[in-house]
Amino acid sequence: MKTWSIEIIDPESSLFVSLTNGGSGAIMLGQHVLAAAPIPEDGLDSLSDGPLKLETERGSLAVEIEAEGEPIRTEGSLTGNREARLVRIRGELIEGERTIKLDCPGVLHARSDREHDPPSLSRDLTIVLSDGGLICAATARGPESDRHSAEEAVAAISHPGGYIEFDQMMLSTEYDEAGRQRRATLELWPESDEIAALHGAGSVISGCTAKVGGARISTALFRWSLDGHTGLGRYEICAQGDA
Repeated sequence: MKTWSIEIIDPESSLFVSLTNGGSGAIMLGQHVLAAAPIPEDGLDSLSDGPLKLETERGSLAVEIEAEGEPIRTEGSLTGNREARLVRIRGELIEGERTIKLDCPGVLHARSDREHDPPSLSRDLTIVLSDGGLICAATARGPESDRHSAEEAVAAISHPGGYIEFDQMMLSTEYDEAGRQRRATLELWPESDEIAALHGAGSVISGCTAKVGGARISTALFRWSLDGHTGLGRYEICAQGDA
C-alpha cells in the first residue's frame, strides 16, 4: 500500500487540512479557504511519518506526523484495499502575521493501487471520536449503475475499547442548492449480534468543491454525534462525469 490521503483536524484553531493523491487538496481555517488545488497523482507518495510542508499565498504549513493506535483495514472489490490510522500532528500554520501552534489529531490513509477504473461515485467518511476512537467508512458505485442500493460499503471502528468491523452501513446525505453535502445520518451494524448498532448524525462545518480531471470532488469537515459519542472528520464525495 502507498499513502493515499491525509487529514488534519485542530478544533482549537478550526484548522482543517485534506490532501488526496491524484485528487483535491485544501487548507481551511474556519469558513475561510486558505488554499485549494489539485494534488498530483504521486504527490503524497513520500509521506509516511512526515514531515509535511506546504506553502500558501499568505504563509505555510509545516508539521511532523507520528502514528498512533491500531490501524483500520477494509477491503472491497470497488472500494479497494485500504488502511487508515490515527496520527499526531505537531507543528505550525503561518497565516499572514499570525502563527498557530498545532498539536492535534489527524488521519493517514493508504491504499493499494486500483485494479479497475475509478468508481462513478465514491463517498469517504472519517470520524475522529473525542474519546480516542476512529471510524472509517467508504462507499463506491460501479459505472454500470446509478442506484444507491448498488453501492458497495465498508466500515470499521478502531477504539481504545476494541476493534469492530461493520457488516452493514447506511449513509444518507442532504445537499445544499449547489449540490454540496450539508447534513448526513449514519447507521452501522456490527458483524456480531452481541454488539449494538451505532446510529448518528452529522452536519457540515466547512467545505469546498474542486474539479480534478473529469471528477467533481466535494470535501467537507463534519461534526458528528453517534449514540452519545462526539467527533469530527472529513466527508468527501467524488463523482465522475455526470454521476
